[in-house]
Amino acid sequence: MFNTTLKNCSWRPTANNFECPEGDVSYYLYSGGKKEQVPNNIADWLKGSIWNPYLDNVFIIHGYAGGDNTLPIVVLRDAYINNGSFNVWMIDWFKLSQPPCYASAVHNIKFIARCSSNLLMSLRSSGLRSETITCVGHSLGAHICGLISRNILFRMHRIVALDPARPLVPRSQRLSSSDASAVHVLHTNAGDYGELGRSGHVDFCINGGRTQSFCESTSSASLCSHIWSVCYMAESINPQTAKRAEPCVRRCPSGPISVHRVGFPILMGQHTPLSASGSYCVESKNPPFCPTGRNMPGDPRCCLSDYIGDD
Repeated sequence: MFNTTLKNCSWRPTANNFECPEGDVSYYLYSGGKKEQVPNNIADWLKGSIWNPYLDNVFIIHGYAGGDNTLPIVVLRDAYINNGSFNVWMIDWFKLSQPPCYASAVHNIKFIARCSSNLLMSLRSSGLRSETITCVGHSLGAHICGLISRNILFRMHRIVALDPARPLVPRSQRLSSSDASAVHVLHTNAGDYGELGRSGHVDFCINGGRTQSFCESTSSASLCSHIWSVCYMAESINPQTAKRAEPCVRRCPSGPISVHRVGFPILMGQHTPLSASGSYCVESKNPPFCPTGRNMPGDPRCCLSDYIGDD
């Protein structure tokens, strides 16, 4: 499944004294219905760009085999864009995450994080306020969010981790609750493609956290479950469609029965309160963000009939 040879895969340096070669990582800004590629030298660029200083900023990072315009992450990108309330920044490291080179992709996340931290530092110096920043990462992208926070000279405001990747990721590079003021984690395939146990201030255990029931008829229930964390997040951008989560003592993965703890339900995803903490459980039988009728909210790419590929 994975290729680990030096000959066919791209391995980038992890030493402190390196440059970020042009083309290894691309950055795109979406705002006001427009798209703009972020230049390598952003001095004096931000205020003349399409960036809206009155909107919050969401940085989206894909996982293995992803890209700016690649499923599944494009579903989340489009959901944020269509909402219209955000500057949407895409961190595209497709060239260093191409299949079948998973091992080199894991190796490269530290490199991607350092390049991206340089960007965030420059943006902050140009006027982007740190308290408006949320980093949303899927799979390996979740760990990149955490690594970025360790390379910047300010506190990351919020990280939302969508089923953080488990295979081959060194413990020292895994996301932790210390990586931002608020770290929220959605578990959909814990123990297989996704991380086990708690890793955030808030951990959402969705349908037991390991296998999504609507994925059981697919060729890979684990991969499907891992991918669909993106659709749960896309659904949550609108508070009217976001899932409500109950406080529980569950550790992902677990069985269908949970022990509820004292507390109030909260919304999962985009509108999770920054003050929340602990484990929360969500039960939902249907694919998230799949439109149930004409003109209903959602994205057809989140419907199982349009199975959205690999990560």
